[in-house]
Amino acid sequence: MINTNVENYVLYIQLNHGPVNALNEAVLNSIIEAIETEGFNEDVKVIVIKGNEKCFSAGADIKSFPELTKHERLDLASTSAKLFRLIKTCHKPVISSIHGVCLGGGFELALACDMRLITKDTKVGLPEINLGIFPGFGGVRRLSAMVGQHKALQAALTGENINLEEVKHLFNVIVEDKEALEQATEKLATTIASKSLDSIKVIKQMSNLDLSLESDQIEERHFVDIIESDNAKEGIDAFINKRKPEFK
Repeated sequence: MINTNVENYVLYIQLNHGPVNALNEAVLNSIIEAIETEGFNEDVKVIVIKGNEKCFSAGADIKSFPELTKHERLDLASTSAKLFRLIKTCHKPVISSIHGVCLGGGFELALACDMRLITKDTKVGLPEINLGIFPGFGGVRRLSAMVGQHKALQAALTGENINLEEVKHLFNVIVEDKEALEQATEKLATTIASKSLDSIKVIKQMSNLDLSLESDQIEERHFVDIIESDNAKEGIDAFINKRKPEFK
């Protein structure tokens, strides 16, 4: 279903389910297990979710839908929600590396990640309406928050592929081809992984907070605490002595 490996403090999770990486409950559970068992280790600072040679993911395993019971359909929806909550709440940044096809549930998975890199020729969209269903993994809500309700509604109600030029701000990097994507993904992931894990965790948490007074108070407490961490002492000492810091 998936392959995993850790390199330079980066956990790579590669989707490996058939030619188009159709997402079913087993695949989603495999990603959850990888994040829970490997992603929380201290030797992992960044998580990357990527596709196989052909594509990122063409979406949910539609061919299995007629055979699913109502209970199994509910399990599928619940598992996707569990995975996407895990991506949001885990203290490690999650990057999606996207090429080929990124449709339906695959696009919803990418939207749930903290950062996205993509090749310029990738097919992106929410085509569920063409099947008489709708994007049930949070895609409409996330896309509305990121590009505006009007753009999200157009994508979801027409089922047409999205023009990447119109939603460029959805992606951290847009590159020419898969080779460039792999290079850009590795560069971004390893750059982040070279930093202090204490800082990475807090920055991820801060990115999920609003601008309320309560959030201000949470941030203040974290700032005071992190100054006392070994990584902060190392970083400050390295700055003062003009050397490269060695973070944990």
